[in-house]
Amino acid sequence: MSLDSEEIYKRIKNKPSVFNEPVHCPMILRVMMNPEKGTFSAFCVEAFISDNTFYKWLKQNEIFLECYALGKMFARENWEEEGRRIAVETHMIGESNHAFEHWRMMGWSRYGIGKNSRIRLDLDPKDTPDKHYSQLLYQASQGDFTAGEIKQLMEAINVGLSTHQVIALQKEIDQLKSDLATMTENSNNGNDTLADKRATKKD
Repeated sequence: MSLDSEEIYKRIKNKPSVFNEPVHCPMILRVMMNPEKGTFSAFCVEAFISDNTFYKWLKQNEIFLECYALGKMFARENWEEEGRRIAVETHMIGESNHAFEHWRMMGWSRYGIGKNSRIRLDLDPKDTPDKHYSQLLYQASQGDFTAGEIKQLMEAINVGLSTHQVIALQKEIDQLKSDLATMTENSNNGNDTLADKRATKKD
């Protein structure tokens, strides 16, 4: 792949990443249906957008989301078809099957089949753990994680959520202590409003 970095920079600067349904919906289907591509990253390169922009488009455009979901099915079917073709090939005993190894590697990187690689998280670092939980569920619904990965991620979010709740509770306790100290100080200084009202009522 030969790309001109200056040209890419000019395109990004002069043409902001704006979603265009008649353009980008057919594009995501075409890219995902192409056996030589078949990934959202290939679409991002063609559309000149980042993965953050891609996920934002998915959240904001229902038709684009459906096109991507269908595109993933086409890509998976293309991969399965290639596996069926490789399965009937014959090789000499002891000969390495490079086509099979490549096919299996694509399964790891695209579909999480036996993969042990880095995962992408579409989370806002500034949000609270409870919001991270819902964001993680949404991303999982898009098929971005294996069962083992989503289990580990949920456990990590639960730890963060518990910690967040403890910190929030401690802040409330500290505030109550501060309010109590203020009330005690005011009472000692003769500023007990409730006592003053009671005294006035008796008079």
